[in-house]
Amino acid sequence: MPSGRTHDRLTWIVMPVVGFGVGALTADWGWGAIVSSSFGVGGFLLSPDLDTPSLPYYRWGMLRGIWHPYQKLFHHRSFWTHGPILGTLIRLGYLGLWLGLGGSLLGLGIYATGHWATVLPMVQSLLTKTIAQDWRPLGAIALGLELSALLHVSSDTLVSGWRRWRR
Repeated sequence: MPSGRTHDRLTWIVMPVVGFGVGALTADWGWGAIVSSSFGVGGFLLSPDLDTPSLPYYRWGMLRGIWHPYQKLFHHRSFWTHGPILGTLIRLGYLGLWLGLGGSLLGLGIYATGHWATVLPMVQSLLTKTIAQDWRPLGAIALGLELSALLHVSSDTLVSGWRRWRR
């Protein structure tokens, strides 16, 4: 299995290749930038290795504690963390639970302070605009996140196989 630094190097090397590739395929460099950026986020912050005390885990700084239950739930390199598509969906869903909890606490605080009547129209307006938006950027973000996870898992598999073959 490659070290965390090796995974980081691979992410730095492949990230611009992915961006240029998507930009060239779509003839729109904006799409390349979105996919490349989400590839970096996937490689450096939302790595399959969040199931261990790894470099991506420590990059969360004071918020890294949110990944403790995740580490207890899943074994390292299990299908649930390193599986194609499913691993990325589980990490995003898990992070979404924390964001939902934070949003709920924020909403509760707004309600408790009596500012609900002021905030509610802004939230409704934001939701209306969001629903009417073009959802293709979410697909580009998902593509970048999944490509970074696939790079991670394939490098784990190749290096582990190579080391077994050398013995």
